[in-house]
Amino acid sequence: MSLAMLFQKRRKDPIRLLARRHNYFPKKFMWRGQQYTIYAVSEAWTEMKRKGAQHFFRVRCKEGTFDIYQDLALNAWYLAGQVE
Repeated sequence: MSLAMLFQKRRKDPIRLLARRHNYFPKKFMWRGQQYTIYAVSEAWTEMKRKGAQHFFRVRCKEGTFDIYQDLALNAWYLAGQVE
């Protein structure tokens, strides 16, 4: 899959971060009424946008692997997509 296709498939579904590990890494979040416990963060990166930075995390839960991110300008968390 090309990088362009990956960005086209990226979602922006709001999530609620419930807990952090080491005051930085996400540990638990809620999406569409379901709670997800993160057992590993496999990648972390930052993307710079015109409106500010976004911190991305590829997280592993028993339900699957997800890309979630924090929009620092809005102080809001989103699900970018599920990794296959």
